[in-house]
Amino acid sequence: MNWNKIYLCFVVLGFFSLGIVYLVLSGGIQYNTLYESPQTSDALKDWNIIYNETLLREAIMDIHNNNYEVKEEDVCIKTLPDCIIIGVGKSGTRELIDFMSIHPNIVSKSNPYQFRGGLQSSNSEYSRVIRQMPCRYSDQINTIKADTYLQQREKPAEIFAMNPRVKLIAIVREPVSRLISDLTMLTKERQTIYKDRYISNSKDMKKRIEYLVNIPYKELPVQVYKSIYDDGLERYMKVFNKNQILVIESNEFKYTPVNVFKRVEQFLGIRPFFSNEHFVFNSQKGFYCIRKPDACTKTMVCYSSARGRSNRMQIDKKDLESLKEYFRPRTERFFKLLGRRFDWLN
Repeated sequence: MNWNKIYLCFVVLGFFSLGIVYLVLSGGIQYNTLYESPQTSDALKDWNIIYNETLLREAIMDIHNNNYEVKEEDVCIKTLPDCIIIGVGKSGTRELIDFMSIHPNIVSKSNPYQFRGGLQSSNSEYSRVIRQMPCRYSDQINTIKADTYLQQREKPAEIFAMNPRVKLIAIVREPVSRLISDLTMLTKERQTIYKDRYISNSKDMKKRIEYLVNIPYKELPVQVYKSIYDDGLERYMKVFNKNQILVIESNEFKYTPVNVFKRVEQFLGIRPFFSNEHFVFNSQKGFYCIRKPDACTKTMVCYSSARGRSNRMQIDKKDLESLKEYFRPRTERFFKLLGRRFDWLN
């Protein structure tokens, strides 16, 4: 038995505990947003659960850095993105790019990014984009998240002009649930910019749905348009080869992330790395967290405890069916373009 290792583990745990107590007493953090003891679930009874996005990303980078060795004489340089997550918001884009960064051969800029027009090598926008990219080594993929790009008409041509060999990933969610999630967030935050639109509050949802199913397509609010995927996919397929576009279904990613990431590895042409040892399912919240590497105890690190809201708008079943029927023709067309079907219309 290695008593030195056991002693070191207890010392580390002691310092960690003292640090948490100090931060809580000093007001530096709120205890219940950083750490929660497992509740009644048998699957979680032996786990410590940390809810903190900063610590989550630190755990991700620990895994990434511990498994990457720089080749001799290789240089870390800034380049234009090799891969862009083009959408769709409220479908899991944040989790997708964060968790992708676990892979030693993927570096990412997780904050949403917007190109300002064309990207010719002679203009200032080209230089600005490169300056803001993380540096990468020669065997790494540089990835950014731009989760409105699937719907923006001008983006396929602009991206192609920037890098015709770029890889594109879209994660998509059942249209009605994506829309409700978007509306819930906007209503919760009381964003006054939408005050006079049908998404202003949660009291008149029935009227807003009736408004939605009768509004002309060209006048759709952006939150509705983001749940329509066929036009965006068609625009990208006209510009890029099909093997440059990967479409991920949100629920598949939510419940079987390793299966999805194996497809991402093949799509990007990088070595197999993702495994179940990196992820732990948090049954209290219904999503996967990251297993903290080299922890002396079983510890998972998750997004904030507010992630995965349970207070979504309550919508009458008849109104839900109206929304589903509204999106049905566009969803069927999306399936046809994609050559695959998801279990969205049943």
